[in-house]
Amino acid sequence: MSDKKYKYVVVSGCSFSASDAENTPRPGETYGDLIAEHLGAKFYNLSISGTSLQHTSRVLLEWASKNKDKFKDTLVIVGKTGIRRTEIWNNKSNEWLNDCFYFQSPKGSHFIQGNKDLLINDWTEEERKNYFINFFNPNAQILLATNIIIGLQSFLTLNNIDHVFFDASESIEECWELYCDDKEDKFGHKLLFDNLVSKENWYKHPEYKSMIDFTKKNLEMRVSKEDSHPNKKAHQYWGNCLLEYIKN
Repeated sequence: MSDKKYKYVVVSGCSFSASDAENTPRPGETYGDLIAEHLGAKFYNLSISGTSLQHTSRVLLEWASKNKDKFKDTLVIVGKTGIRRTEIWNNKSNEWLNDCFYFQSPKGSHFIQGNKDLLINDWTEEERKNYFINFFNPNAQILLATNIIIGLQSFLTLNNIDHVFFDASESIEECWELYCDDKEDKFGHKLLFDNLVSKENWYKHPEYKSMIDFTKKNLEMRVSKEDSHPNKKAHQYWGNCLLEYIKN
């Protein structure tokens, strides 16, 4: 990728890549903006705060379906978000919902805060708990995330679209260490990720596990002491790290 001239830079991810909320940089200040400006390319930021890996993949494929003529001139950057997030279709609003409060884990801070206006039939707190007791498992989330990542990487490679992935708000290793109880990997979910997800175009910082690991360990790079989202300075730093990786 070092000598290639790009006309388009496309970024897909969560709030660590977006510029759509009070705790994100303004448009023009994200790492994606910096990279596109450095490369003299047009920038498409598909990222949305609170989004899931399903959404990251869906909007990127939608962009690709409308821009097939741009493939050879495009650099795609995916800031991988936390794999426990989800995207669901909402029949009442007739649209996709990201990280819906009603589908947050019972251990999550948003679990009780369901928005009744989004549902045709409200779920009680007990019903939501039962959903997660019966169907939610962090080990399985790794498998679902792996399938999405493999699919995206395969699509980009098959169509000769240059791309870079990196861990934004969580790495698979962090998720495995913190949430998964199948440390022996008897179902082979982690093995699948380790063996089939390509690391060839996956940026890994030499010191930090992820972008959020970087901001948590560097107070001056955060939005605030209480908020670990990257500020403008952090985006500049991360953008330069990615540029160096892209050039090499």
